[in-house]
Formats: sequence, structure tokens, C-alpha cells
Amino acid sequence: MKICLVGYGISNEELLKNILIYEDDEICVSNNKGFSDKEILFFKNNNILYEEKHGELLKNSDLAIISPGINPKSLPIKIIKENNIPYTTEIEYAWEKIKMKNPKAIFIAITGTNGKSTTTKLIGHILKNTYNTFIGGNLGTPLSTAEFNKEIYVVEVSSFQLFWSKEFTPEFSVLINLMPDHLDWHSSIEEYYNTKINLILKSINTEGLGFVNSNLKSYFDFNNKNLFFFGENGDYLWNDNMIKTKNNINIKIKNESLKLDIYKEDVLAAVAISLNLGISKELIEKNIESFRTLEHRLEFVGEYKNIKFYNDSKATNVHAAFSAYKSFRNKNYIALLSGRPKNEDMSDFLNELQKNAKKVIVFGEMVMEVKKYPFFTNYIIEKDLTAAFKKAVSLADRDDCIILSPAGASYDLFKNYKERGKAFKEEVYKLMEMI
Repeated sequence: MKICLVGYGISNEELLKNILIYEDDEICVSNNKGFSDKEILFFKNNNILYEEKHGELLKNSDLAIISPGINPKSLPIKIIKENNIPYTTEIEYAWEKIKMKNPKAIFIAITGTNGKSTTTKLIGHILKNTYNTFIGGNLGTPLSTAEFNKEIYVVEVSSFQLFWSKEFTPEFSVLINLMPDHLDWHSSIEEYYNTKINLILKSINTEGLGFVNSNLKSYFDFNNKNLFFFGENGDYLWNDNMIKTKNNINIKIKNESLKLDIYKEDVLAAVAISLNLGISKELIEKNIESFRTLEHRLEFVGEYKNIKFYNDSKATNVHAAFSAYKSFRNKNYIALLSGRPKNEDMSDFLNELQKNAKKVIVFGEMVMEVKKYPFFTNYIIEKDLTAAFKKAVSLADRDDCIILSPAGASYDLFKNYKERGKAFKEEVYKLMEMI
């Protein structure tokens, strides 16, 4: 069989190096840009054909493995459809190989608009002392890097991965929340929502279990015995830093970071999964307490003259940033907004900042977006992150917080959200060195 990797990002590269080169299929790589000398040498040493412009290699393939971020309206997808080429994506291909060799493996898939990475890491952290566990997926460690002998695979899955997957069906699936996002990629909000909703339906329709935010009950038949809800009026409730279940199990949350509003959905989902896998109340509480939140996700960076700095660069959409700033309603804070907007309605979000932020500093492409909302006046424009940071510090008083929760993608000024977060942290560290 002729297998063509369409796009050569991290997931397809790892799939090639960890699985495909050990199989008997003929492999090629079709890209829309050039390859490095190192990549070309690897291809030649392993008899892999490649093209730096989508064309004949893709047209003549028997299976296309699509990099998740490739747009459905792009040239390679047009070629795939015109030539009726079957397709899949890295996470689905790796899942099929693992289940073939290890049919008893349990897959836990986490999706949603925000909180996927934290929930995935937290579930893995709780389970790892009890089960031989892989933790990865969309959060940066592709499933194709996993060993085949794990008992449990905890994977974050994006809407892009789900869009290009047809068969991927985990034993446990989690839907943390749904808000408009990636509308510059998906054809409609309905398409975006359905990619995630269908993951839950696949699990519960094949005797697996689904765990869903109770805000989303209207999308499901909530009488299904395989479906559980967390949140208000759900099977798992947050009450005064305690998670209470219908089975009268109470899980006390002692981790101060995870008590923030932004993490409550993540913790509820993780507790629900853990209890259904037989993890004891005591071990869940212990592992939640020892969990450290992710870098660039409402990360406490440091303190300068009693001013606290938080890096939430991973908040690349309005919903994520809104959740972050709501966690600081009882504090004085200065907000930093930036990045490339995602065609979202910002009205409620900016109203929150208008009422509760001491001041908002805006830079990058986000400047033109906030100008569309005449009621929003509580902001200052700066040219870049460095200037915005300096302005925020000049406005801050003792006990204020300065928060980078940008609400936009990083690509206007940075390579990715990690680079943006690192740049913010470096500004904080330079300031702290002055003490």
C-alpha cells in the first residue's frame, strides 16, 4: 500500500519515525514547503519519496494521513477528494495499531474548547501510580510515540484531529466545555461543536463511558446509562472546595492553584474519570494536591514590589481569557490582550474587563479588533509586548496583578503561544533582577 503523509508537522514526523518505517508499506511525504537537509537525508536513507509541493505523490497514494491543522479547503484536501483517496490522521492510525497489538488497552480522550491539556495532565497524574499510563496527544507528545504495552492511554484530542478521524473510539471520553473557536478553520460553529460531541457519542454507543459538562446537557440524551455529567446539577458537583458525587464520595481539593474558577471543570472531569477507574478517594486527594499546573496556563511567574505576574499565554481565544480574568474579580489587576482574533464575539468578555480590570493594555492585531466595540474604553494601545509590559508595571500599585491572558492566537508577533509566554516571563525575570 502507498501511504502518503500530507504535511510534515510533529505528529506526522513522529508517526513516520516510530511506526511507519517499520512496516512494509511504501511511504511518501507531500508538503507545501521545503524540507531541511536533515529531513531530506532521513528520507533518502529510508527510501521515502517526498514532494515539496502537493502533487503526483499524493494523487497516486492509497491512504492519506493528514496533518491535523491542514485546512479542509486547501489544495491537498481537494486532491484527496477528487481522487477518492481514503484518509486518516496520526492519532487514529496510532490508536488502531495499539489496539491491534494491545486490545485490552483503555483509551481516555479529552476534548473541549479550553482546559484540555490541564485535564489530560491531571488525569494522567492521578492514574500513573496505579496504572502503566501514557499521557500525550495534542498537548505535544503524539500518540505515535507511545509504547504499545501501556494499560491506559490518556490523550488530548483537538477538533482538527477529530475532524480527520472516522473510527477513533476511546473507552472513556471527556467533553470539558464548548465555546466558539477555530471559526477561521471550521465551516461553521455547528461543525466545530459536532466534532467534539461525536466523540462522546462514539464512546457511549459502544459501551464506553462519556463525561460531559452539565452545561451541555441539551446536546445529549441525559438518560443514557453510559453518560455522566459534571458541574451544576450533575453527577459530580463542586461545593466549597469539595467535589461531591451522587455516591456520597467527597473529594477535598487542597491544591490552591486548582481552586481557581478556571480549573474547576478540569478537576471535576479528572475526579469523575479517576473514580470510575477505581482510584481511591485518598489517592485522588493526594495526587491533586501534588499536581502542578501547566506552563503558560495561568502560571504564577513571580513577584516584584508586591506586584504579582501571571502568564496565561495559552489563552488563545475569548472563552479561555474570560475564564482567567473572572478568577481575579476580587483583586486589582491589569490585563494584557494581544494576538490574532478568531472571529469571536468579544462583547461579554470586554464588558468584563471594562467593569473589573484596573486597565487593559492591547498590542498586536488585537488592537483593530477591540476598536470594533465602542463601549470598551478601558484600554491603552502599545506597539509590542515589551512596551505593554512596561506600561502595565508603571500603572501597577502594591498588591496588583499583571496578567497576560491574550484572547488571541500568537501568530501576529510570535511563532506560537509558548514563545509569547516565554517573552512575557523574561520581562518579569528582568524586572525581578532589579530588586
